[in-house]
Amino acid sequence: MRATLKILTNDGNVICVDNRTNGKPLAIFATMAVAPAPSRRPLAWHHVVPLRSSEALTTRQIYQDTIVDKPSHIPDPTNTTPALGFLEQQQLNNAAMVQSRRGHTRTVDFPGGFDNPRVDARWWPFVRLSRKCYLKYVVSDPVWMDDLGFVTINIEHWGTTYAFKRRDRDWVAVGQWSNWLF
Repeated sequence: MRATLKILTNDGNVICVDNRTNGKPLAIFATMAVAPAPSRRPLAWHHVVPLRSSEALTTRQIYQDTIVDKPSHIPDPTNTTPALGFLEQQQLNNAAMVQSRRGHTRTVDFPGGFDNPRVDARWWPFVRLSRKCYLKYVVSDPVWMDDLGFVTINIEHWGTTYAFKRRDRDWVAVGQWSNWLF
């Protein structure tokens, strides 16, 4: 989890995040991996960057969209870094499929954001009500087998999955799966 929070703050931004992981890390990956070929074609593992969203729907926009029938638009996210090589793609895809079914998962608490000063980790209702950060992050439970693991991040209406390898006593990010809109 430290490695995940480090990625999300490595460009100097402060993030607001729930103080406990939540959700299945490879649910979207497993669903998209069995989608028809045209849907899978643009999906790939990329070099790692922090997930950022240029906009979030306001309460007023959600009201307009659902009650007044005035549709809101959120742009599709893109990946700004190049894709990893073919062999790395296959290794991460295979590991993600196996771990989506049989990997070890557990809920993790973020006491004080793991001493990262750019992480504001709070109980989820306080994160949603906070005006400190415009965007709210949700970090999935980690899943891992041996020396490879995955974590999914949701920020407002966008999501991505990070792949990590264990190096010595720490985890290092090795790939980021295609960003998606949900």
